[in-house]
Amino acid sequence: MKSECPNKEHCGSCGWSHIPYDNQLQQKLSDINGSFKLKGLDLQVEEIMPSPQTSHYRNRMDFVIDFEGRVGLREKGKWWRVIDDHTCFIADEIIEKVFSIIRIWSKESGLSYFDRKSHAGFLRYAVVRSTLTGEVMVNIVTSAPNGEEGLAELKKLVDLVNATTVIWSVNNTVSDVSYGDDVRVISGPGHIEESINGFKYKISPNAFFQTNPHAAPLLMDTVQEFAGDISNKTVLDLYCGTGFFSIPLARVAGKVIGVELVAEAIADARANAEMNQVNIEFHDAKTEEFDWQSLNPDIVIIDPPRSGMHDKALADLIQAKPPTIVYVSCNYKNLARELLILRKYYDVQEIRAIDMFPHTPHVEVVVKLELADAEEI
Repeated sequence: MKSECPNKEHCGSCGWSHIPYDNQLQQKLSDINGSFKLKGLDLQVEEIMPSPQTSHYRNRMDFVIDFEGRVGLREKGKWWRVIDDHTCFIADEIIEKVFSIIRIWSKESGLSYFDRKSHAGFLRYAVVRSTLTGEVMVNIVTSAPNGEEGLAELKKLVDLVNATTVIWSVNNTVSDVSYGDDVRVISGPGHIEESINGFKYKISPNAFFQTNPHAAPLLMDTVQEFAGDISNKTVLDLYCGTGFFSIPLARVAGKVIGVELVAEAIADARANAEMNQVNIEFHDAKTEEFDWQSLNPDIVIIDPPRSGMHDKALADLIQAKPPTIVYVSCNYKNLARELLILRKYYDVQEIRAIDMFPHTPHVEVVVKLELADAEEI
């Protein structure tokens, strides 16, 4: 099978694009189960839900601007090299169009480009996000300006891209990251809004949101299904982000509590709860530092970053022993490591894979765990 990517040998964004999609799904199942077997887990994932859309599905792309003015994605394994004028066929089509405009603007703007070795220069990244509702966010990440440097050119970009909102994010450090610690709104409301399964979500520049909105309903439905009957029950959503799971669960549960480290995400979560007319108690805190055990949750939803749970957070979970855990993982290797520990106290009731990332080796896995009987522990 020929890849849809014109730079398949150089760009690593769609590493599996040369593999037929059905084969990708089977390979992901094999990789998950192989990882479980390596850890000695007698678990088998039988079901993987395909993404309803396998191309132009991704709602966020972080385009690099290098020291010579190339704009695009990095070469595979070479952080210092950028493939100029290269986006990706997994990106939303509107992102591709906006990318082309930004690339031309950056070359005509007269602004300097950031050198990642000398740490000199201005333009660093162009982050473009889209929603199924047709909204677009353009976030230009730069070094700290000298006075009004860049402002006039960024205002010109507003007229060119016709985006819902244009953001200027200033990174005051030398760290090569695609976000800033000083966020300035150039035009629009400073955020975009998405709708998943009828629930509305505000997305700010530095807040995480599911990158495949076409498959996101499958993930949301699976978590709700695995949570079971939550009426009159207390649900704790750890690593809750902007409230992706908290909000639909709050329509049914007796009480929902969300915990998230990123303050901007919690601000969005509170706004999302109000927008969806649900009551949720949100806490801006590290999961491993938040004392949630006294809340006595009936069900704990866990959706940690790719690195997995913090050791302290895992230890707290085992000590608290909530009756039900729904674990959402985007890294099945770390999931296998943590299931090896959790299986000492919990029985795996259901497990399902959801392909949120077509044409890549990544996959989402959702596991329902029920506390074992005392005599089994």
